[in-house]
Amino acid sequence: MRYAMLAAVTLAAVTLMGAEDLDTPLGKTTRKFEFKYTATIKEVPEGAKTVDLWIPVPQDSKHQKITDLKFDAPEQPALGTDPTQNNKIAHWKLDAAKAKGLSVTLSFVCERTEASAGDLSKARELNDEEKKRFDAYLKANKLVLVGGEFVATADGAVKGAKTPAEVAKAAYDFTVGTVKYGKPADKPGWGKGSTQWACDAKVGNCTDFHALIMSIGRTKGVPVKFEMGFPLPYPAADKPETAAGAVGGYHCWAAYYLGGVGWVPVDASEAGKYPEKKDYFFGNIDANRVQFTSGRDVNLVPKQAGDPLNYFIYPYAEADGKSIAVDKAFAFKDLK
Repeated sequence: MRYAMLAAVTLAAVTLMGAEDLDTPLGKTTRKFEFKYTATIKEVPEGAKTVDLWIPVPQDSKHQKITDLKFDAPEQPALGTDPTQNNKIAHWKLDAAKAKGLSVTLSFVCERTEASAGDLSKARELNDEEKKRFDAYLKANKLVLVGGEFVATADGAVKGAKTPAEVAKAAYDFTVGTVKYGKPADKPGWGKGSTQWACDAKVGNCTDFHALIMSIGRTKGVPVKFEMGFPLPYPAADKPETAAGAVGGYHCWAAYYLGGVGWVPVDASEAGKYPEKKDYFFGNIDANRVQFTSGRDVNLVPKQAGDPLNYFIYPYAEADGKSIAVDKAFAFKDLK
């Protein structure tokens, strides 16, 4: 069940795909591991006729090499690429009677390399071509505020920083200093990647930290992109659980584009959890992760009946065009 995606590549697609030309230089550390991603449809509404299931698929990049990619499923999926954000997506169209209890597992080997930014002293203002090229990374998303009433917050956050590099660092420092990492049961609303939530509640997970990072940077004219995947535990020789086991959930990070330098990665939520690593996570991303997708307000391939997804990392399914729950499980094992 394979198809060729029939979609015109829009200007936004050209912009986003071209943005990788100046990706972050490689760092020194690497990590090689096997990863498994399992999605299970436990319940299907009575009377449903068809079920669509989508899962994200990791891709090669400068910082990760994906090999031995396999789907353990009753039938192989159709593979497509979102033309606006370049996300690779697996899709199954199923008879509803056969979908209940269906489980599919994506497995692959990833060799991930640390990303370490270049010399930020070389950073300069964007030229006209770059402003046009990276326009998609300067715009608002549904929950990521840009401009308007947010300008006052952005101005206060950067405290008079003038150069793009100064703006990026000030936005990072403000976010790490303002938002506390946490998932409080008495404060539902974290985890949506909402700028307004981050400003009001001042607590959240990685999506909330990086929504604020994006809003400040974009409002001040610095392009910022959003990347999403899964974290691996920091390796420790005396802790075998750091070399294999279950992965509890997703992780995300961001990157600023600075003229004359390229993409500068940041992981504000890791800095929030590990204050001693704050300096490192401005300009560096460790190898203890794998990226699956990019961007917010994501349309799938083929397009889902529902609204664009806030972000796409977990499996998504619809029965006759209406969203249904999908169970999920993730695991990894380090390889020599």
